[in-house]
Amino acid sequence: MNLAELILHSSLPVRELTESESEQLKQTLLEIYKDVLAACKKHGLTVMLGGGSCLGAVRHNGFIPWDDDLDVMMMRADYDRLPAIMQQEYGNKYICTGPNISAHTNTPFIKLGKCGTIFTTIYDQPEAQHEIAIDVFPIEYIPNSSLLRLWHGFWLNLLQYIALCICLYKGRDCYATQVLRASKEGRKKINHRLRIGHICSWVFDYSHLYAFCDRLAAKYAKRETKDVTIPTGRGHYFGEMHPREDFLPAVEHVFADIQAPLPHNYDAYLRKLYGDYMQMPPMNKREKHSCLKLKF
Repeated sequence: MNLAELILHSSLPVRELTESESEQLKQTLLEIYKDVLAACKKHGLTVMLGGGSCLGAVRHNGFIPWDDDLDVMMMRADYDRLPAIMQQEYGNKYICTGPNISAHTNTPFIKLGKCGTIFTTIYDQPEAQHEIAIDVFPIEYIPNSSLLRLWHGFWLNLLQYIALCICLYKGRDCYATQVLRASKEGRKKINHRLRIGHICSWVFDYSHLYAFCDRLAAKYAKRETKDVTIPTGRGHYFGEMHPREDFLPAVEHVFADIQAPLPHNYDAYLRKLYGDYMQMPPMNKREKHSCLKLKF
């Protein structure tokens, strides 16, 4: 069983989304994305689908059927402009949180949420009230020098890992952590991170550490070097490195009822992340939708 299935079979107060709720959630995410896309086109910014959303566009012409989020990515210069532009275009319709934007954030990237909605998952604190949101990842220029690249990537990965451990320790009451700690295999996965988080929390605040990492990641933003990476992506710094030409200029592809920008060489991007990405994963690898609170 994967984590979501373990929790659904536990006595914890979580439930699987109904088919209707899942569809409405996707429509809300699509609404947010369409507004972001419109604002970016108006102001000359490029925003591309990333991660599982890019995979969904290529393999399903829309969302992955069992997915319940939407990921986009932007070059750092455009990424830094996005919060102010969304505020200018839509006022209080959306709330933007992230490093160096909000005083307290538990993610190393921007989350753009629709005000008045609630979507609390197994990874959140039981009392949390998070909006339905899309995730926005910055694409960073990296040094041409192999030695500088190694140094830059090492420190970014290390500091982000420490921030994650502190975040896990501070949020150790969330249901996902409770379930992991209840099994022997789960304890192996999580206990060392909790210990690291406990020790490092004496010295660091994870929000401040994420903010520092964000500034460090953008160190080469104005140099336009030959390669780029997405340090906050699933492959982290070294697993997300690509030639700049793999991303720009973006190309359009069907996603639901719109044409969505994707990385220029989306095949290379997806193969690096997922291998044979057109192969459907087995049923036990498809995480089911589960939530604590949901309000549209």
